[in-house]
Amino acid sequence: MKKWLAGLLCMLMLIPGAAMMEETFDGAVVAGDAVLVTAPYGGTVEKVHIRQGQLLEAGDEIAVMETSRVVASEDGTIRGIFARVGDDSSGTAMYLAPVSKYTVSATVSKAASTAETRYVTIGEKVYIRCSKDGTHRARGVITAVNGTGYTVETTAGELYMEETVYIYRAEDYDDELCIGSGTVSRTDAVAVKGTGSILRMHVQDGENVERGQLLFETVDGVITDGVIADPRVTASVGGVAAEVRVQTGQKVNQGDVLLTVYQPEDYQIRFSIPEELLSSVKIGAAARIYFNWNEDKSEPCSGVVTEVSYVGSQSAGGETMYDGYIAFEADESVRLGMNVTVVLE
Repeated sequence: MKKWLAGLLCMLMLIPGAAMMEETFDGAVVAGDAVLVTAPYGGTVEKVHIRQGQLLEAGDEIAVMETSRVVASEDGTIRGIFARVGDDSSGTAMYLAPVSKYTVSATVSKAASTAETRYVTIGEKVYIRCSKDGTHRARGVITAVNGTGYTVETTAGELYMEETVYIYRAEDYDDELCIGSGTVSRTDAVAVKGTGSILRMHVQDGENVERGQLLFETVDGVITDGVIADPRVTASVGGVAAEVRVQTGQKVNQGDVLLTVYQPEDYQIRFSIPEELLSSVKIGAAARIYFNWNEDKSEPCSGVVTEVSYVGSQSAGGETMYDGYIAFEADESVRLGMNVTVVLE
């Protein structure tokens, strides 16, 4: 490229006045201002999908944030949702009404007079009927034991509130297998809470859910208006990933910079101006830019001088040099750091 340009300059010298009108400088492609991509909310980074120097398009996935997942503690029905995306979940976000409609608070005081019937264990399946006439019946499971008292939650059947019932180990309600009696009450709905702000809601009011089913996801920090309810963080602009400031497993806060992006439309040419040639470089001057990597390209790229530094620096040879900047339109072949030769008209 240097030889080609030398030949070009020799030809220019044959044109009267041409050598006096043009100057040649060495330069390189540099970036303008970087665009910052920040964390829309806080949390732990689950995975990073980009590398430094990678070319991005707007919308490309940068990273995935871990979320806290709140699941149903038991089978039931969602009864009332009191929070929405963006709300703090530390209060009651919703209620879960268990499948078990009734809870029986029982004791072994009226159990059959055997050692076996006066000793109950959690997880036992039992059979229930009302003490009045036996017409109200249900099945259930012992869910808690405390001394001579225990709790039964029904799994099927219908009972009346506040009625007294007897509890049996046998489906035929054999009196010799009666393990006690108790009072019926309605099973309380479970208040569902989380930690952090709700990022995504996965259920609706009135929906039947199973134990372990995902109800909602939360993240740290405040979710502001306009934030997409998605754990995937995407690039807001296209360009080159100049600096990746996050890694997998890293804890970040809302607003932390994850990535800096250089946009091709902001690329500039920075060229070095010897002190004795400062007077020949004018703001607004037209420039022809030749990319050294592509010697076969005879057509230069056009640009305009936009700035000349007022602070000089010493070159390796002791010469004072100043930086000049040229605005130009970069195509897809232009990469940061490319060396160029600049001819100013």
